[in-house]
Order: sequence, then structure tokens, then C-alpha cells
Amino acid sequence: MRSLIYVLAMLWSMPGLSATAYDTQPPITLKMTIENVLEHSPVLKGARYHANAAEVRVRTARLPTPLSVKVELENFAGSGDASGTDIMETTLSLARALELGNQPTLRGELAQQKSELLRNEQESQRLDLLTKATGLFLSVVTDQEQLDIAHDSMTLANHTMDVVERRFKAGKTPAAEHSQAAIEVARAEIELEHAEHQLAVSRLRLAAAWGDTELRFGKAEANLFALNEVEHFENLQRLLDQNPDLARFATAQRLAEARMRLARADRRPNIDLAGGIRYLNDSDDAALVLSASMPLGSRRRAAPAIEESEILALAEPLAFEQRRLELHTTLFEIHQELMHSRTAVQTLRQRIIPEAERALRDLEKGYALGRYSFLELLSAQRTLLDARLEVVSTAADYHRYRLEIERLTGTDLLAGATP
Repeated sequence: MRSLIYVLAMLWSMPGLSATAYDTQPPITLKMTIENVLEHSPVLKGARYHANAAEVRVRTARLPTPLSVKVELENFAGSGDASGTDIMETTLSLARALELGNQPTLRGELAQQKSELLRNEQESQRLDLLTKATGLFLSVVTDQEQLDIAHDSMTLANHTMDVVERRFKAGKTPAAEHSQAAIEVARAEIELEHAEHQLAVSRLRLAAAWGDTELRFGKAEANLFALNEVEHFENLQRLLDQNPDLARFATAQRLAEARMRLARADRRPNIDLAGGIRYLNDSDDAALVLSASMPLGSRRRAAPAIEESEILALAEPLAFEQRRLELHTTLFEIHQELMHSRTAVQTLRQRIIPEAERALRDLEKGYALGRYSFLELLSAQRTLLDARLEVVSTAADYHRYRLEIERLTGTDLLAGATP
């Protein structure tokens, strides 16, 4: 009898071998996933409109105060000489407020910094979407591997049932072992069905990442067990300044400074100028009119806003430093977990799984000869299958940790698109 462990070993060395209904669809890669999100995501499409609206707000803020047209009618519809319109005076004038503090430019700078802040937030949102999509792609790859293991578990349970069946008919195995083997087959069927459902859900979630409700792709092509060398923490730490959250804090600092400059500019009062022509009905003459006005107490009224903007400007660097410390600590923790995951995968693949395969081969032979009990055989089978499931989940953890590091350091998600 050919040992089934040899067949399982062949399956293990060929990830994604099991035939599934989606094999007829074109495969999908991580690069294709990210391109789909960038091109079709409703969130990113909406962000473009918000960015365009921010540019319009910048142009609006830079506009000077508008001209106003004023028409005045005086000395009419009164009493005596002022009854009727004989001595009516009609004045047509243009007026504008002259901003002596260069407010249009400063308002434009403030609106520009708000636009920059929006871009920072949108870049952070874009990276969040790409990180989520990459994680969903990774879930599909992981579920494919787990489905393969579920198929292998089903095959192994059926093979064991055949062996127990022959021994039971030969009177070498009690009925309890026969029932236990049947239970293992039923459990394997349940696990296989669950793995199929889990993969179907993860595939649909991946399609929804770019706004699709139909599955137009087949197998997710990736090597889950291609684990790159872990970058030194010092190198990653130097990249931390590229984090979009830190860039947002830097923009917030410039925004606070722009607010402070605009508040200081308000200390200089605006001058309202008006000029026009006046027509005198009683003499049929015309004359030019000019007027100027300036509010008093501008410096006093501007002082609270200046003080507030200066205080907020002082708070921004502290918020930046606090966020930088938080990111540094998080990066260190994830880096440690990343190294652990890589070591664990190597240990599982190079030491634990080969030993579990050898143990199962020996127990299969020994059980056929009556040297080992059925429970010992089941324990060896579960040890191997659990190790295979563990290495899949640990490899997935490695890629998730690496993905988090790429998000923290602001590096390109496609730069090392392994799975």
C-alpha cells in the first residue's frame, strides 16, 4: 500500500493545487488588485472632486474685495422746496474696501495650506485603502491555502477510513475505532465546507474593495511562503518621517502659521473708499464726490485672534512629537513581531513539518501492522495538519506585519509585492 503521506507531501510542495470552480476565471495578482482600487474605488473618485473643490476655494480666497455700486437719491418728496424732485440730488458711486494688510494673499496662503492638509489626509486615506485591499488579497491567498489543506484533510480522512474498514472487516479493529474514523470523515467534510465558504466570502470582500459586486477573477496568484529578509530597524526608523500622518502634522503647523499671519494682518484697518458723480436737479449741474472711512480700534479687536493663533501654533510641534513617538513605538513592536513570524515559519517548514511527516509515515505503517493504536494515528495526523495550518497563518501574519510597516513608513505597497 502506497503511503498517503507521500501524496500529502506532493500537495504541500505545490500550493493551490486543488481544483476549484474559480480556476476557469483569469487569475489576479496583487499588482492588479492595487490597480483596480486606484482606478475604480468610489472613495478615491470622490476624493478627486473634493481636491478640485479645494483648488476653487484657493482661487476664491485670493480674490480682492469686490467693487460695489451705490445709487443715492436726496432732497425729494419732502415739503416746501423739497417737495417733488426739483432740488433732488442723484449720486452714482463705486466703492471698495482697500485691505492694507495684504489680506488677499494671506487668505490665499491659508486656503492653500488647508488644501495641502486635505491632500495629506487624502494620501493617508489612499494608503489606508491600498493597505486594506492588500490585506484582503492576502486573506484570499491564505484562504486558498487553507482550502487546499482542508482538501488534503478530507483525502487523509477517507484514506484512514479505508484502512480502518479493511481492518474492521478482518476482525482486527473494534467497532469503536470504525465509528471514530467515520466521525473524522464527517468532521473533515464540515471543515472543507467551511473553508470553501470562507474563501468565497474573502473573494467577494476583495472585489468590493474596488466597488465590484461580481467575481471577475480566479485564483489569487502569490507565493505566501516567499519571506524576504527583515530590514534593520534603524533603516526603517529613518523612513518613518515619510509617514503621511507626520506629513499631515507638518502641514498643520504651516496652517497654524498662516492663520497667525492673517490674524496679525487684521491689525491694520481697511479703508473704505468711494467715488462717483452727483447730479443736481435744480441747477442741472454735476459734481464729483469722494469719501473715505476707516474703523477705529482694529489692533485691539485683532489682539485675541492673534493670541489664539500663536497659542495653537505652539501646540502643533508638541502634537507632532507625540505622534512621532507613538509611531516609533508601534514600528518597533511590529518589527519584533515580523522577525518572530519569519523565524516561526522557517522553523515550522524546516523542522516541525518534516518531523511530523516522518512520524505519520511510521505510525501509518505501524498501525497497519497493529503496533500503534488508532488514537495515536489520529494524533499524528492532527499534528501534521495543525502544523500546516499554523505555518499558513504565521506566514500570513508575516505579510500583514510587513504591510503595516510599509504603511507606517509610507513606502510603496508595490515595491515588495510578494504576495
